[in-house]
Amino acid sequence: MWDRWERAGRPAPRWMLASVCATALACGMSGDREPAALWRARAARVAGGPAAPVAFVDARLALHDGRFDDAEPLVREAFAAGTPLDPYLAYARAAGAELAVAAGLPRAAELLAEAGPLGEENRWAAACLDRARARAEGDADGLARAAKSWDALGARAERDVTRRLLAQP
Repeated sequence: MWDRWERAGRPAPRWMLASVCATALACGMSGDREPAALWRARAARVAGGPAAPVAFVDARLALHDGRFDDAEPLVREAFAAGTPLDPYLAYARAAGAELAVAAGLPRAAELLAEAGPLGEENRWAAACLDRARARAEGDADGLARAAKSWDALGARAERDVTRRLLAQP
């Protein structure tokens, strides 16, 4: 896909953004740092500016890696990127809200509330926000419900993350 896009003279490639971001996310979550960085850079080129799918990847990988030092700018980007009609907005904001909770940012509760309505129309965002709320409140039952939501979506990696959170003291 990438090679053909380059051979075609790099036409307006917004249709590629989700695929490029998914590749960056998959590489990052599997621990392949160099390919993840390459595909993240490609995603930024394809996006041509702030974009909700790129913000989602950045927030989700920071969560995955436990990188909270740069959480504040990543959360800010997750809430600034996209438009109300952007189909990826719910993913970016839900992941950004969870990152805010995990990093202990002072505005985490406010960001969870702001992202909340997006979970009403997006089951992935709803499960993510449920997990984030449960994390914030130290609610094991809430984490168990979130794990079931992930399982119902077939999101095994997210379910496993939630189960690991449940196993922590």
